[in-house]
Order: sequence, then structure tokens, then C-alpha cells
Amino acid sequence: MGIFKRVPFLTCEVTPRRKIKINLSGCNFDCRGCFAIAKKDTGRTLSVTDLVDLLVRSCHLIYGGPVDDVQMTGGEPTADKDYLHSLIRELRGAGVSKIGVSTNGHMLDRDLVDEFRSLPVDYVKLDLKAYTDEIHKWYTGKSNFNVLRAVRLLHEYGVNFYVRTIFIPSIVDVYEIEKIAEFLSHVSRNIRYRLYQFAPEQLGDKLSRSPTEDEMLKAFDIARKCLENVEFFVYNTSGASAYRTAYEPNYRIVEVRADELLEKFKKVDEIAKSVNNDWNPQYLTMNEVLSLERGSIFPRTSD
Repeated sequence: MGIFKRVPFLTCEVTPRRKIKINLSGCNFDCRGCFAIAKKDTGRTLSVTDLVDLLVRSCHLIYGGPVDDVQMTGGEPTADKDYLHSLIRELRGAGVSKIGVSTNGHMLDRDLVDEFRSLPVDYVKLDLKAYTDEIHKWYTGKSNFNVLRAVRLLHEYGVNFYVRTIFIPSIVDVYEIEKIAEFLSHVSRNIRYRLYQFAPEQLGDKLSRSPTEDEMLKAFDIARKCLENVEFFVYNTSGASAYRTAYEPNYRIVEVRADELLEKFKKVDEIAKSVNNDWNPQYLTMNEVLSLERGSIFPRTSD
């Protein structure tokens, strides 16, 4: 019997680069600010072989050929280590040359980090939610002890990685980000660190607001006193700045969505459009990808 996992959707980046994110469902954290569909165990149940087949077919429909960069995200992809290992191996067998893992770091023990080095995994994106353990427990439901250890292990084993933190005013604020940057600098001042804005629009309960660009800039300036490689990302920009790395203005995706979740995606799209009138993602359904030949369909929009 094969290994199975639920997959709610694939995110296929079309411009400015070609890259596919495989969203594996289920997470060992219960983050108060998370609105991801993949947080829960939901979506199409797929074996590793069937998932790679879906990805290959999606590539031919959307890009007209293979893609070189695939990232496992979620949810939490390391929650099912056997599935993740098998998926990485089959992706290599399918010709994918660059493979990444986006993780909260809680499951990254010495054995798994060593396997990331030997498989190899080409890059790891590690979310460090908070440095203060009480804040981390309140926000995620779990201690950050394993996550801080994971940073040290990734550095020790020479795995290519960067750390990401979401700025959440009054929760993970400038002072908390300063603590994170100081911790990272004690591991290595060369660790890449990225700051992102909290986006509250999809949450039913009011947790916090989105930080302003000035607040992001202040956090950035504080972090770069400790670290050599810091960036921050904002949703909206107002002019050029040497301190700001904006989201790509021509960023475009096509999603491959599980047919079982189309009503849920419809609600997500409606909320997103109420905040951003330009939100109009293109998508195919998994059934369409699996049943139709290359070039026989063009992705629809969420209208």
C-alpha cells in the first residue's frame, strides 16, 4: 500500500519566474493568524506517484513543459516525513532540479536536517513566529524550543536556508523582531532574514492590523544592525526605496484546485477581492488537469 496525503491545491507561478508550490494539508501548529486552506487536513487524497503525475500534467498544461523549481509547503510538509521523503525522491526522478521545503521548523531534528543535506533539499524557508516562548505558545499552541534548535542545526549542517517572520503589531512587533535578529546573529550574522506584513483580511476574528511601511522600515533597520542580509516585503508600495523590496508587480499565478474544495475557494476569493479589486486568480481543477490533454484548456478566473 502506498503513502497518501491530502492536497488542496498547487500554486503555479507563471511570472516573473516558473515555480510550483505543492500545498500539503495538515499542520502541527494552530496559529491564530493563519487562514490557509491547507491548515486543516483537507483536499484531494493523493499518493506520491499520483501527486507527481498531477504536477507533471499541470506543467505541460500551464507552461508547455517541465518546471525546474518545486517547493513543498502547507500546512506543514514535515509533519509526514515518509511522504515528504518519497515526494522529494520522485520529483528528482521526474527531472526537477531545484527542490525547497517551507516549514515551521518544529519537526526538524538532527536526523531530518541531515537527510535534507543528503537528499539534497536545495533550500529551506523556516518560519520563526516569535523568539519569546510565551508569545510563541500563545500564537501557535507550541513552544519554540525545537524551532530555535532547527535554526542552529540548519546552519551547522550547511543547509541553504533563510528565516521568515511576519510582523504582527502588538504581538510580534519591533521589539520581538529585534530579539529574533539578535538570536540569529549569535548563530551567524550571515543568516538571511525576511520580514513580511501581517495580512488580517481573511481572518474572521480581529487579531491585529497590518503594519505600516514605516513600521516595517523601523523593524528592518533594527534587524540589519544584527544581520548582514535582511529584506522586508510589503503588499503596497509608494515610490522607490533602498530599504524596501516590494512584491513583484507582474507576479501571476495559476492554481490547480481540488474539485472538492471549489466552494471554499470561492469564499476565499470573494474576501480577497473585497480587499483588493485586482485579485482575480486563474485556476484549473485537478479533474481538468488529469483528464485533458496539453493545450486543450486555458485557466479560468474566479469571476
